[in-house]
Amino acid sequence: MPTVLMTAPYMIPFLDRFRPVLAEYGIDLIVPDVQERMEEEDILKYAGQFDGTICGDDRYTSRVIEACLPRLKVISKWGTGVDSIDAEACSRFGVKLGRTPNAFTTPV
Repeated sequence: MPTVLMTAPYMIPFLDRFRPVLAEYGIDLIVPDVQERMEEEDILKYAGQFDGTICGDDRYTSRVIEACLPRLKVISKWGTGVDSIDAEACSRFGVKLGRTPNAFTTPV
């Protein structure tokens, strides 16, 4: 069963909306208490426990990405910028990197 580490603080309050759909696809969630972002050491506590993450400004360095292998397959950034994620390491280790460019926009 795939497991997702959910650390995007702005999305966590809305998780109950998505839980039924995730359960339908057999996806488990790990939802730590995140105030702003997770640093390297915070993420490393979960290394090897998740297949993908929906993150905010968490620090996904090469060290973190490698420690999360072989299970980690995808990092999805809730928002536009991926400065806190080592894109080169993602490519090197075969981890897909995505983002949500319009996550914080409201149609007018």
